Amino acid sequence: MKILVTAFCALNVGMLFSSAVYGQPGTEQPRFQIEIHATGERGPTYTVTNLSGKRVSACVLEISSSTQRAGKSKTVWDALIQGQPPIEPGASISQYLPHVVGGPLPDKVEVIAVVWVDGETFGQLVWVNSILKNRAMRASEYEDAAAILQQGLDQNWSSNQYLQAFSDKPDSGPVYTVRTALRVNQQTNHTPQVFTHTMQFLLQSFRQQSGQLRKAKPILSPAIPNNDQPK
Repeated sequence: MKILVTAFCALNVGMLFSSAVYGQPGTEQPRFQIEIHATGERGPTYTVTNLSGKRVSACVLEISSSTQRAGKSKTVWDALIQGQPPIEPGASISQYLPHVVGGPLPDKVEVIAVVWVDGETFGQLVWVNSILKNRAMRASEYEDAAAILQQGLDQNWSSNQYLQAFSDKPDSGPVYTVRTALRVNQQTNHTPQVFTHTMQFLLQSFRQQSGQLRKAKPILSPAIPNNDQPK
């Protein structure tokens, strides 16, 4: 089990500044409460509470400061990508608040795009599309790694043969997970049966991850146009 645990480990308060509800005119407005906390054990954080009656699968948050003219930053939270449960109605997520050390803390966090679990979307189209494109890219990464694992299992590859097959692949999450598992196997010298079971386990997991990402096909709703492009 150590090799499996290690592999999957590789894969993955204070002052209230603002509390607001954001929505789009002409549609059912999603409701979120945003709280910024200046202090805490992990440093400054912000909390996003889902006040709507729907489960949130992914969202994009825009972070800015009223005292600085620097560009606004964006951060994407995606349950499928990050291996977390959706944000249930009434539930919250807490995130680290990025800031310049020694400078003023950002005092505004807005939800600018949302993908609901039921497939509907809301918000700035460019950022809704960013979520969808990122999911498609991650699904392809899982599928590419799964194809190599399947070939190795079919041909009964050794650990060195797997390492060779993955040596020239981009450092995606699935590739990093496989490489970590292979290194652990070499260090612990597991039996061939345990090694094969590990490769089978990773193959099954990658296929499940890809299937979940491919299955999540949002219904694009009328969105707020925005010229801000994802960086």
